[in-house]
Amino acid sequence: MAVNVYEGLFIFDSNRYGRDPSGVSGQLESTITDAGGEILASRLWEERRLAYPIKRQRKGTYWLAYFRLDSEEV
Repeated sequence: MAVNVYEGLFIFDSNRYGRDPSGVSGQLESTITDAGGEILASRLWEERRLAYPIKRQRKGTYWLAYFRLDSEEV
């Protein structure tokens, strides 16, 4: 099938990210590579207040990633 380049903006739990930044971001990267994808670029975007609570969390850590993946795996 077609292999496309995707841009993903992911929101992490700020408390969890604060305790283990490399573990949380590594989990995202391993999820993509386990699906047969390739990480092109991956970085912290920013931490900010959410517009509304998600699972009672008021802040989120935004992570930006560009990756190449088969369209069927998305």
